[in-house]
Amino acid sequence: MSHLLVRRTLLAIVASVLVIQPVLALESELPNLGDTSSDSLSSADERMIGASAMREIRRSGMLLDDPELVAYLNQLGGRLVDASGETQTSFTFLPLRDPSVNAFAVPGGVIGVHSGLIVTAQHESELASVLAHEVAHVSQHHLARLIESQRITPWMTLAAIGLAILAAHAGAGDAAAAAAAAGPALAVQRQLDFTYAFEQEADRVGMQTLTRSGFDPAAMPAFFERLQKHNRLVENNAPEFLRTHPVTYKRIADAQSRLKEVPYRQVPDSAEFLFMREKARVLQGDARAMVNYYTKALTEGRFINRAAHLYGYALAQLRVNELDGASRSLTEARSALGRPHAALEYLNGQLLLAQGKPAEAASQLRAAAQRFTGSRGLVYGEIDAMIAARQLDAALKLTINSQELYPSDAELYQREARIYEAKGEAQRQHKAQAEYYILLLEYGPAIEQLQIAQRQPGNDFYLLSAIDARLRELQEATAKQAK
Repeated sequence: MSHLLVRRTLLAIVASVLVIQPVLALESELPNLGDTSSDSLSSADERMIGASAMREIRRSGMLLDDPELVAYLNQLGGRLVDASGETQTSFTFLPLRDPSVNAFAVPGGVIGVHSGLIVTAQHESELASVLAHEVAHVSQHHLARLIESQRITPWMTLAAIGLAILAAHAGAGDAAAAAAAAGPALAVQRQLDFTYAFEQEADRVGMQTLTRSGFDPAAMPAFFERLQKHNRLVENNAPEFLRTHPVTYKRIADAQSRLKEVPYRQVPDSAEFLFMREKARVLQGDARAMVNYYTKALTEGRFINRAAHLYGYALAQLRVNELDGASRSLTEARSALGRPHAALEYLNGQLLLAQGKPAEAASQLRAAAQRFTGSRGLVYGEIDAMIAARQLDAALKLTINSQELYPSDAELYQREARIYEAKGEAQRQHKAQAEYYILLLEYGPAIEQLQIAQRQPGNDFYLLSAIDARLRELQEATAKQAK
């Protein structure tokens, strides 16, 4: 089984078991909104499922771990969550390198977003409509209600997921599929006759969220209808979203009827959406093919936004090491936009690094970060450039200051480890690497890193004491979990 197939099988299994698959039912059969039985799936259970899903998604290799894409999706998702009124769940939005048009929700607030969905969305409101729909699946506790309705234990669901994941990691694709199919949770899920109502509910709640967050609620039925037309044109190649969230004419009609209560308003796309859509397009595809795509599109004038297309062109050229061409395209993108933008500044920093100018990159990114405060990508870029320029003390200071602002940001601890490695401080390097794994909930590797740190030479009593204390804390916590 190829590595790519293992990754896709893994994600498909997690999604198929955790995502609410809709089948026909009556809306009147819905339980009360958000009704969750403590005997079925508790909030702690949901958080555990979410944490497990995040670990497996990271291990699968499908996570598109780009700082700008991650930041954009979480800013967009956070805006929707705030508008939804959901305060009990901490949400994380993960971009996945997959050209299929899909998204999925996992209990515990994990929302997976395929790069193909970002690329296919014609407007930001369309992307927001899908995210709002997935947020509603989580906020309305659909998996918990599904389990409660069938009187099955959530641990049957988790056992089915666990078997499938183990089989997928072992490289046995057939075994993975068999484990999932044999799982009682999946078998029950296929027999349900009222989860279609969950999709209706997610549509309704999602459209309310769209309206409250300032997006165009008409984008939801418009996007669904466009996917339906695509499905009719390409009968055996339906977008994955239609397979995991079947869209019927009744759902589209219901969504359109709700628009009668909402005044029409046109919502312009943000520059962030336009740039990140092109970034997702480039990162999900073959770099050379992307260069050809942008060359042809720009030559023929087939683009929606010239600045965004030139940005995508520059990014694709950078990926194939056409540095002069990338520099020209970036200059044209700046001119086309007519104003500075964080995405253009970050790309410029990456281009300077590729040109072997780390000190110039660090200076440029520092100025950009001061202008665009709150851009995590620019902070990462500045730290990376300073490491490359051997400005290690300055890089460490910025990293530690940033950790105070963003204490749960694992990537900052990864960079701290790189800085200490460059400085030759092995104990601090492995301690920082352990903190990185802890934030990813990977306690096994974290313990291993702390044990390596203990074995490193050094006479800093306070540092060694901190390492010992952190190791004991982790070992005690994992021992309790094992009981």
